[in-house]
Amino acid sequence: SSAGSSVNRFEKNFSEYLGGGFSVATTSGTSALELALKTLKISHGDEVILPNLSFAASINSILNVGAKPVVVDVNPETWTIDKNKILKKISKKTKAIMLVHLYGQPCEVDEIKKISKLKKLFIIEDAAEALGAMYKDSKIGLLGDVSCFSFYANKTMTTGEGGMVVTRHTELAKRCKIMRLHGISRDAFDRYVSTKPAWF
Repeated sequence: SSAGSSVNRFEKNFSEYLGGGFSVATTSGTSALELALKTLKISHGDEVILPNLSFAASINSILNVGAKPVVVDVNPETWTIDKNKILKKISKKTKAIMLVHLYGQPCEVDEIKKISKLKKLFIIEDAAEALGAMYKDSKIGLLGDVSCFSFYANKTMTTGEGGMVVTRHTELAKRCKIMRLHGISRDAFDRYVSTKPAWF
């Protein structure tokens, strides 16, 4: 269930393990990616850059919110997105870069964050296979604007199915929780948010 003490404890413990942030449990890693994209208001007409080597869920999540995936070659040394090829793919429609930490191998996050800051783009971490992985002195999961994990049966840690969205930003976490529950806000005593929020 999306509610209950077990879910709340899991989210709290997950954030503590990562060293901070707000965690929001989902039904799968794919739904976590879609929720992250929607939380960042990415939809029709927008473009998201991602590597051309990943599981189908990465690209499908972008398609499922109506945005356009723009693929970039991977670095043959790391099998993660080639930081040197990202700039050429950025257009006026680009809203985010999706980093895929493939097989737990971290992307070159610092260099890519410089690009995202320069071009005012969001960073989404697809960390489905990277629970426990480290980038320099930091655990993967709090390096971007939003990060997504999977707990499918073949992952480092499994709940059979399930996923997690993690963000350091209070407002993004709030949006994420409301959208996860189809507009229900726990802060509003389990009532639907009936007025159109400014972030829709």
